[in-house]
Amino acid sequence: MVTVHDLKQFNLFAGLDEAELAEIAGLCTRRTYESGAKIFSPGTPAGDVFMLERGNDAVQIEIAICEHAPRTVIHTLQKGEVFGWAALVPPHQRTGSARCVEKASVICLDGKALMELLDQNDHMGYVVMKNLSGILSTRLAYTTLILRREIRKLARKPITAS
Repeated sequence: MVTVHDLKQFNLFAGLDEAELAEIAGLCTRRTYESGAKIFSPGTPAGDVFMLERGNDAVQIEIAICEHAPRTVIHTLQKGEVFGWAALVPPHQRTGSARCVEKASVICLDGKALMELLDQNDHMGYVVMKNLSGILSTRLAYTTLILRREIRKLARKPITAS
């Protein structure tokens, strides 16, 4: 069972009171993923939002920059971070993959049920979406830096004949 106390560690919910957190807690479940497990893949429908409960540096978010390059790690999650936010914004499709590099405990939140709850409560909706926009802004800035670095690496590679 996920509790109000459990949810207080996640910045997505900063500013919500205990009653509001209790409503959200009722939409949550816990999962444990083993090292090497893939939590989601790009292009798949996004149903759940994930919150890393235990396991610093346990989950990496990866994307493929181009077809022939290995996947690039764009973010390594720390305990207390939220990922899989595509469940909360159209078109509800994953753009990257999440992979466990070590065993991880994750709280899963049904994105559709959360959006229905937020639609019914303006305060909750405003607070959660404001927090989500801050998370996305930070991730976008960091991802842009990573992509620039990776593109510079690719540009320096010599072209070989096939």
